[in-house]
Amino acid sequence: MRFVGLLVVVLLVVACGRKPKPQTTAPYGQKITLTDSILTLGGSDTIRFGRMHEGEIAEKPLQLHNEGSRPMVIRSVERTCGCTTLEYKNQPLMPSKAHQLKLRFDARGEWGWQLKLLKIYLNESTEPLRLYVEADVE
Repeated sequence: MRFVGLLVVVLLVVACGRKPKPQTTAPYGQKITLTDSILTLGGSDTIRFGRMHEGEIAEKPLQLHNEGSRPMVIRSVERTCGCTTLEYKNQPLMPSKAHQLKLRFDARGEWGWQLKLLKIYLNESTEPLRLYVEADVE
């Protein structure tokens, strides 16, 4: 009986000393980097939702990071489908700072492999930042 009590104490001490597992995903979602060249040349990135069921609505957090030399503002967003929605702050994004965005994909009425496009126009940009939204809807 004494051995069992000692074993319980040892297990409690070992369990309390464990370090938490490191996170395998970024806490703020996929990082999208903005640079000065994106304002003139444009750029692109792909956001993958993976497998979804028809009728499902999924959200992904994104982190928009300004690595350019001047503040950037999202002027407008064009989308090829009403099934995508981008929530963003309509405030200047200062150099070396980040904004949180939320991308939503609504799979109602969709079937099979989907590739949708969001064009994000920034202040003074001539070409948009293209975000491709990819999902496989079953």
